[in-house]
Amino acid sequence: MPLHNILVILAFGLLGVSVFLIGKKQKISASEIRGRPSIEPFFFYSGKIALFCSVILFLIKAIFPHFGYIHVPSALSWIAVGLLCFSGVIMVLAIQELGLEIKMGLPKQKTRLHTGGMYRFSRNPLYTTLSLMAIASCLYFPDLINITMALYGIIVHHFIIKAEENYLSEHFKSEWDQYVLKVRRYF
Repeated sequence: MPLHNILVILAFGLLGVSVFLIGKKQKISASEIRGRPSIEPFFFYSGKIALFCSVILFLIKAIFPHFGYIHVPSALSWIAVGLLCFSGVIMVLAIQELGLEIKMGLPKQKTRLHTGGMYRFSRNPLYTTLSLMAIASCLYFPDLINITMALYGIIVHHFIIKAEENYLSEHFKSEWDQYVLKVRRYF
């Protein structure tokens, strides 16, 4: 098995363990993490599933190197691994910053605006890193189905981000306006 495949498996393992430990430490339950969809529910959930499937195909391709029909040059695989590791670190830091206030969708109860940690560099580090992971997956496994899922997920998440930012603008008014002036939507 090539070294880059082993690194992908290790990176996913470390990412999974890190997210699990953060959740356990902060006692995040599945019911606490669910918010309200910020856009039409079909697009909201299908966009999340598409992005998740694209990222999981990355791991599947690493575990089963002969899966698929397109040969990928080693250099492209290494770029994908680097992008995965970079985005994985940022994702863990962003999740840690949100703590118990992490939600999939709009919060049902009062929350606060997070502007520290990775949120000093991007208003949406979690969505940005998921998109980067999907792009890395497409570099590692450039299958038409994977590319289609990644593109669909990234496009849908752009609309999710815009809807969530509208929500934040309504709830945090001048604090949000000041934050938007200093921090970009993506990196």
